[in-house]
Amino acid sequence: MADPQKVFKVERTGGALIVLPQGPALHFQHNEVHVESSALYRCLDDRAIAHVIVDLSDVDYVDSVIISSILRCLTKVKQKRGKSVFCCASENMQELLKCIKLGKLWPSFETRNEALTFVAS
Repeated sequence: MADPQKVFKVERTGGALIVLPQGPALHFQHNEVHVESSALYRCLDDRAIAHVIVDLSDVDYVDSVIISSILRCLTKVKQKRGKSVFCCASENMQELLKCIKLGKLWPSFETRNEALTFVAS
């Protein structure tokens, strides 16, 4: 179940920002989604953050609003010449990523450790 206070959980490790979406936007108030998406995007202004790992372990589905927020971050990291990846996707999330063709643009790993190893290389 999604934390009613957080749209995204965020962790930092080394030069990577780890983003954990907590559910589809309809589980949150519109203002929460907007404020947290903007804050997430601003985190990438930190020069110490070079990479993004989107850890999907907490969700079995996200909607277009959350995907859009994630895409903004992935695109910003790409412009900074960093690496962006997905990890820990359920079968449903893997299918969603495949359907919207994100898997062709950004790799996906089974575990967070694999994702961390990739961005660190």
